[in-house]
Amino acid sequence: MSEVNKRIVLATGGTGGHVFPAQAVAHDLATQGYKVFIFSDGRGHQFQDPSIITVKIEASQLQGSISKKLQGSLKLIKGIGSALYHLRHLKPQGVVGFGGYASLPTIMASEMLRLPTIIHQADAYFGRTNRILAPFATRIATSFPHVENIPASCKGKVSFTGLPVRSDIQPSSYIPSIENDPFHLLVTGGSQGAKVFGEIIPQAVHLLDPSIQKRLYITQQCRVESLGLTQALYKQTQAHVELSPFLDQMGERYKKAHFIIARAGASSIIETALVGRPALFIPYPHAMDNHQFYNAQQVINVEGGWLMQEKELTSQRLASFLLEMITSHWKLMQAAANIRTIVVPDASIRLANLVRLMTTD
Repeated sequence: MSEVNKRIVLATGGTGGHVFPAQAVAHDLATQGYKVFIFSDGRGHQFQDPSIITVKIEASQLQGSISKKLQGSLKLIKGIGSALYHLRHLKPQGVVGFGGYASLPTIMASEMLRLPTIIHQADAYFGRTNRILAPFATRIATSFPHVENIPASCKGKVSFTGLPVRSDIQPSSYIPSIENDPFHLLVTGGSQGAKVFGEIIPQAVHLLDPSIQKRLYITQQCRVESLGLTQALYKQTQAHVELSPFLDQMGERYKKAHFIIARAGASSIIETALVGRPALFIPYPHAMDNHQFYNAQQVINVEGGWLMQEKELTSQRLASFLLEMITSHWKLMQAAANIRTIVVPDASIRLANLVRLMTTD
């Protein structure tokens, strides 16, 4: 079969952290003549791209009470059946799973049909779904050079490809803020920010000297239900503030930032590293297997940023930390250079090439 007639299925969840990497790889595969299909749960349809065909597959987490686990199991069986039907109809040459429970039915179905499969591990801690799938996968691709908890029997399958990101996220020179220059602070991850982002950050800014507050230009993602309180807290400061439940044009916002405060999801860390910006990462404490801590540790290992556990974070501690960052531009410049070392800029091409090799073996 000629390469232009080849079909690839990408299995992914519906959140941006799963869909954006899948879309980036889809575009690279399309340029190589592949026809690409995305199998996703219902949430994935909000990210539809006219050039990519999306197929809905039932999926559910197998957690919670016995009743919820039973409901989840029934959805999984239904999802596997649906995936088997569509895979038999499409006859793809390979399937790539981007992790998470939403990719489980499709990858299980592809393995039942003995199709070549790649599973991509986004986080620096090997996830539970991927541990189930790893023994049967053809290849395992990782976002980080070092990943904890990979089964020993599967390490020979591992390729470090990096994590594909949106096309507007590009490397950018870091120009420090010196003396009385404006200092741009970007705060992302507000959907899981809760009290830390909506309350502690503005309270910390309020504790800074007014001369420092005036230099601050803060762009912050904020939960809708916290917007009023966060605005009220910032009004007690002299900082220039933009709050929004959703931040668009992230490529430009990253480039403008002198410092970033964020959760430690794989996408947040890889995007920050690719642009090359120093950051404070506050892992989401309820993340599965504490995987965000392991993600942030990748940055700490190269001295590319800082890590604070949410339970240890107070407004006083954060205020002292921010003062040190704002007044130590040389330290931020070094961190900006260091964080770049954990990322590869051509991740989508690397993963697309791994797919090509898998389908031509």
